[in-house]
Amino acid sequence: MLWTKNILHAALAMFMTMLGLAGLYVLAYADIMAVSHLLVYVGGALILILFGIMLTNQSGRGDKNQNDLVAEESSRFWPLLIGGIVFASLVWVINQGNFEGAEMANPGTKLSFVGVAMLTDYAMPFELVGIYLLIALIGATYIAKHHE
Repeated sequence: MLWTKNILHAALAMFMTMLGLAGLYVLAYADIMAVSHLLVYVGGALILILFGIMLTNQSGRGDKNQNDLVAEESSRFWPLLIGGIVFASLVWVINQGNFEGAEMANPGTKLSFVGVAMLTDYAMPFELVGIYLLIALIGATYIAKHHE
């Protein structure tokens, strides 16, 4: 996210960052945090950001057919400084941790029961809700693009 000026590329980099953070939650045996992180940030907030970028009526810089939304900020000092401080602090926190007594998570947790129920008893309603949301997003895009 720090190196690109293209807003769409920054949003996709944010998507990969959020997926990586959810993976770190899984590796830390914090399954509920990983699932809630995926649902809230990757499934909700980031999709809204991407639709906001796609539905903006802002023209690009050069050719009329080219869509290149670009941020105007050209300084890389502050993003690199903040990113370096966050990275160094995370490395320091991980090095200070005591991981010798780490144990495996209990496989009979409530999250496993929720996962089994979603894939057996509630699979059909879950798929129907996903299809309805997809239809709503396609309809919203169609309405927004044809009112220009």
